[in-house]
Amino acid sequence: MTKVAILGAGIAGLSSGWLLQKQGIDFVILEKQSYIGGLARSFEWGGFFCDFAAHRLFTSDEEVLQQLLNLTPMARHIRRSRIFMNGRWMRDPLDVIELGVNLPIFKRLGLLWSYAFRHRDLPDDCFENYVLRRYGRSLYQLFFKPYTEKLFGIAGSQISVLWARQKVRLANPLDTFREDTKTKFQYFYYPLRKGYGAIVNCLYEKIKENVQLEAKVLGFERRDGKITNVIYEQGGKQHVMPAEFVISTLPLSITGQLLDHSFPLQYQKVDAVYLLVNRPLVSDYHWVYFIDDDVCVNRMVEFKNMSAVDTPADTSVICAEVTQYHDDVVEKVISDLIKVGMITREDILDTKVIREKFAYPVYDRDYDKVIQNAQDTLGQYSNLHLVGRAAEFRHREVDDNFAAATETIKKIVAELSPQVIAPDKETTVAERERKKSVYAVLLTQNHYEDTRECLVSLLKSDHPETRIIVVDNGSNDGTPGKIRESFSDVHVIENGQNIGIPAGYNVGFKYALQQGADYVLMLNYDTVVSPQMVTELLSVAESDPKAGMIMPKVYYYGSERIWSSGGHYRSFPPSILLTDRRKGVEDSTRTIEYAPNCGLLIHRRAFEKVGFFDPGYIFYYDDWDFSERLRAYGLNIWYASLAHMWNKATRSTQGPRTPEFWYTYGASIVRFYRRHGRPIWLSLPVHVGYVILREFVWKRNWAYWLEFQRGMSEGLQKPLGSFPLYKPDGN
Repeated sequence: MTKVAILGAGIAGLSSGWLLQKQGIDFVILEKQSYIGGLARSFEWGGFFCDFAAHRLFTSDEEVLQQLLNLTPMARHIRRSRIFMNGRWMRDPLDVIELGVNLPIFKRLGLLWSYAFRHRDLPDDCFENYVLRRYGRSLYQLFFKPYTEKLFGIAGSQISVLWARQKVRLANPLDTFREDTKTKFQYFYYPLRKGYGAIVNCLYEKIKENVQLEAKVLGFERRDGKITNVIYEQGGKQHVMPAEFVISTLPLSITGQLLDHSFPLQYQKVDAVYLLVNRPLVSDYHWVYFIDDDVCVNRMVEFKNMSAVDTPADTSVICAEVTQYHDDVVEKVISDLIKVGMITREDILDTKVIREKFAYPVYDRDYDKVIQNAQDTLGQYSNLHLVGRAAEFRHREVDDNFAAATETIKKIVAELSPQVIAPDKETTVAERERKKSVYAVLLTQNHYEDTRECLVSLLKSDHPETRIIVVDNGSNDGTPGKIRESFSDVHVIENGQNIGIPAGYNVGFKYALQQGADYVLMLNYDTVVSPQMVTELLSVAESDPKAGMIMPKVYYYGSERIWSSGGHYRSFPPSILLTDRRKGVEDSTRTIEYAPNCGLLIHRRAFEKVGFFDPGYIFYYDDWDFSERLRAYGLNIWYASLAHMWNKATRSTQGPRTPEFWYTYGASIVRFYRRHGRPIWLSLPVHVGYVILREFVWKRNWAYWLEFQRGMSEGLQKPLGSFPLYKPDGN
């Protein structure tokens, strides 16, 4: 029996096979086409190696980056891209000041008027409302609407808000590109020779004995909630392949059909139109975006700008991506590029067009519901794994697919090679592998009754692999002894003194990771959790290979009033809000910007990548700081709406009207903006100025002004230092 059957020889399938080979696990890849690579393939034409459309390698996952760089020599490029909009060339990402300078005066005034009087109470329930609420109708209709509707072929009001959260961006002229995000990056990597497909070609060469081309999957045989055989056709004959695991990289809708399920999913086609041009270069840019919908091209790439190694000196090839439908797409592309002044008709030496039917998953308004239904339906097959852009129905780059393949292979390896269970744990190997190890870390000081109530609720958790650690930050009321007496299975660590909330938690985090925790559940002692909370958090975490942290819906203690549904940054007046009060979002599982630390499920990878909490904070802004660092490293923060807990809110910080609070507030806000302000000389005074107006001028908290001022002064003078890193040896 084949251990793993992999369906599809694109980047996701080939990566999965290569990773399995490194583990010594038997596999076979079935590919319907006569070629490998999928959307990441390259081919030779006109003396150039051409990719299917535009590709680049950028990732903040250092492990993934190094593995891909080791496959083939790559060059590091400083990003050069442009936008053509409203008849003018502009920088990418779009600079709002440059936009104003390049527009006629009446349009500038219209943008300002539309922004000033935009509807701030619109719900974030679709792409259109998301943009209208933040930028106004004029900028939406000028910039965001035409390109996005051209891309998906549906109205902005019918596009999921998830697409907006992932892709909407504007550049501030005072902002330096952040090199660590998918939407703003200064550099990327690209193979020196043979195009972007050099990556998949290198993978294929290592595992080609296990790849069967022109092998079309026809269906599956199933028994007891598992796929037992893969049925495929090759060489005019039907074959049956027994398999212990199946990794499908096929489009999600096709995987569903093969299992007799139907999902209402739409994929957007892409016509890649190639022009061989009788010029050394058409432009000096890696790629060019065309915003206006009367230009059929979405994005254009010139391969010589990606790598000029071994290319003809006097000619060039450009590739235009087109998602619109045209009877003669080649002629439309040529006409539009002539219209914008990029080429002349006499420049064209040859043309070619390639269509891919499953290029872009369409993020319509029902996206979340349909995907959840598909995941639940296919989740009944315990040995089926979905990997890749089309299979997961998500907009993923090559590095995302590689990372997803890595996580999937880890799961399969774990099932095939179970670890030895510690003798004091009365669980079977199978139970151990079915459940993720969660260590709950509570920090307390002199609040035994609140801590006891939290522990009682946690012990009712329906997740069997939850262990509990209590870190005591210098209690003098006998709290540690009482916990040991009442809760014999709880591990208690005593710090002996109050070393601050972040530093105290770090002690527990280190211990949990040393014990092999897959996840750490960070809890305030003054919280109560629902029995299903851990399971619901894990469900969201396990659905995303880049999940770093997941927060539940947090209610005020003893009520159904929401305390936090995910923090987000409000640009004006500037503030990081504790909860998102926009209509409907509290019931939507989604990625968020910030997560308050009263209750967080943190994946092990978060500590391995970014380190622990910054001990330079005392008890405020440390969670915002950690959220910033997670997102900077490309990890996602999720809000799980079905996971619930209750928070007694102010007991951990002694309430907002103590001198300690105001001193810490001043020191923490300065420290945060010294770390993350962009640029600090503007963001820090603007935010602090707003706090002063709100808290001291408006609310008249002048009794604490000196403490707040002293905290700010110390925050400016205290060295930031480096973040404490996680080391597997425990040091």
